[in-house]
Amino acid sequence: MLPRKSIWRALFPGLLLGLPILLSASLLTSSPVLAIDQSTPEVSVSEIQIQPKKSISSVNTLRASSSTIVLATSKTEPFTLVGLTWLGDIEAGTKFKVRVRELGNWTEWITFDSSEYHQASAEDGSDARSGTDPLLTALADGIEIEMDSPSGSTPLDLRVTLANSEVTDQDRSVALRNSKPMTNVKQMTAVNSGDVQSFASSPTGAQIARPNIVSRADWGANESWRDPVPKMGTKILAGIVHHTASTNNYKAEQSPAQMRILYAYFTKSLKYADMGYHFLVDKYGTIYEGRSGCAVKEKNPCDGAALPVQGAHTAGFNVNTFSVSAIGNYDVLAPENPQAMVNSMASLIAWKLAPYGLDPNTETKVTSTDTSGSSKYRKGQVATIKVISAHRDVGKTACPGRYLYPYMDEIRAEAAKLLTPTIQDVAIAPKVLEPEQEDSVTISAVVPTAATWSITITDETTGILLQNITESTVIPTPSTDAAPAVQTAIPLTTKISYLWNKTDDKGTVVGTGRYIVSINATVAGVKLKTKKSVITVATKPASVSKFSYLKRSKTKAKISWQTEVGPLPLTKQTYRLSRDNGKTWSSWKETVDALPAVTFKKLKPGKSYLVQVQVVNQLGVSKTKSYKFKQK
Repeated sequence: MLPRKSIWRALFPGLLLGLPILLSASLLTSSPVLAIDQSTPEVSVSEIQIQPKKSISSVNTLRASSSTIVLATSKTEPFTLVGLTWLGDIEAGTKFKVRVRELGNWTEWITFDSSEYHQASAEDGSDARSGTDPLLTALADGIEIEMDSPSGSTPLDLRVTLANSEVTDQDRSVALRNSKPMTNVKQMTAVNSGDVQSFASSPTGAQIARPNIVSRADWGANESWRDPVPKMGTKILAGIVHHTASTNNYKAEQSPAQMRILYAYFTKSLKYADMGYHFLVDKYGTIYEGRSGCAVKEKNPCDGAALPVQGAHTAGFNVNTFSVSAIGNYDVLAPENPQAMVNSMASLIAWKLAPYGLDPNTETKVTSTDTSGSSKYRKGQVATIKVISAHRDVGKTACPGRYLYPYMDEIRAEAAKLLTPTIQDVAIAPKVLEPEQEDSVTISAVVPTAATWSITITDETTGILLQNITESTVIPTPSTDAAPAVQTAIPLTTKISYLWNKTDDKGTVVGTGRYIVSINATVAGVKLKTKKSVITVATKPASVSKFSYLKRSKTKAKISWQTEVGPLPLTKQTYRLSRDNGKTWSSWKETVDALPAVTFKKLKPGKSYLVQVQVVNQLGVSKTKSYKFKQK
């Protein structure tokens, strides 16, 4: 939460009662917007319309001539969101400041970033309004807004939106289910499950698991507020990273409620077709589904998050792109848990890019449609940008903030790791065998579709190549223009298998030793990381030899021996002792750290003892070897 300070407010009642003021306010709505059903949490939305009175160049001698208090009231219903909207364009240089009363105290003045004003676009409906980013705050019941404009004129139909939604048990349940942030990003293989596509595949064969995304139903979206049928693009060309420029002081259980009031602001105040952003990520790394890709009355299975839905997030770049916005203002504070946020964004980005064969570090070309002037690229201009860009890279804005922007390279890098196809599920059976065994060794792995692959077998000791098998599998790959929903019809991977009969390329059976199996694959000119394993041809361990005796004291002696180390390492060495020339024996025991030695205690000088030793490897136990010694 932003810092608070006490401010003398005697001036403001006078302003409201009759001092010269440029604008006055009238309440448009104050009633709660009710939910569709009992499972959809309630969201209250109020709008206060600001009415111009007359143009006065100097309204308040305590402020600059262009500054005017346009709203001052301490009698509002509790709210946690405030935003301003208007019709049409706004005079260049117009700025708004706001402060709210939280727990009886007024916050510092907060300036809405004029570079991040939302510009109404016909892409999102003819009745769409322009407006500020919403400000999320702690529960407040009073508000003051100051406008600063070069001429003192106000935007057409200026309105102040106040919204709130209480935290529910369902919100707490969502927070609990997502309480463990993603600490690393892993390459995963997934399968379809029901109506949700649990993986995405790239043309090169990378398989990206669908990250855990809190659905609109889970965070309580009222589906009656949005357009019943979403607009679609044809493919994904780029992804844009944002921040909501709101409060950073929230708990995990408050995130779903923030989603609801953000959704209300976009649909009820800005009059957008739906939430502006496709996805939002809170400071704990939890991913939320924003704009829906499914029709309200969709009968067929639909995973809208996987589709190229048209958004309303970046002026000029809302078609054939997707957006992910970090919940918080990362121009004023650094992320509390940056790794969780980075990993979540990376997993989401990789999943979205995979079906289109896009690399987050490469460049793409997108044609701007902006007519508002808030983009760096005018309408019709082709922008060459990175596949994953920040809002500030294409727009005249600081978004996603000075403290989040430095993480962009790491987000791209982590996403790129996921998008790199890999050789998976390498299996060798058996991995250990004896020379006299007639069974062959089965070598298998899973490689990406349409890969050229090879299996080589090399003698570890000599480095001599024994076998080299190279093959390829050609299966039609998906078009980069295809929608993600069709990707499931195409095989993602191919299982390869080779039967090695323990011979070299001349047909000679190999002897005991260790043999390195290397599996390589190349897809679309990309060489994948080699996967290696070992086959061991060995026998049961030989018996120990060359016992030796070393007196340690009158009652202690160390008995050691030699072992023959073959290609298969020993797993343990065991011994037992007889004090009566083999009539009775102690139980078998293992030597310390599998060393070829043991120290016996409580021996009697001049007495003879008998020790037996066995060694063990993965294939079995050696023959028992006995050694008789006399304590000196």
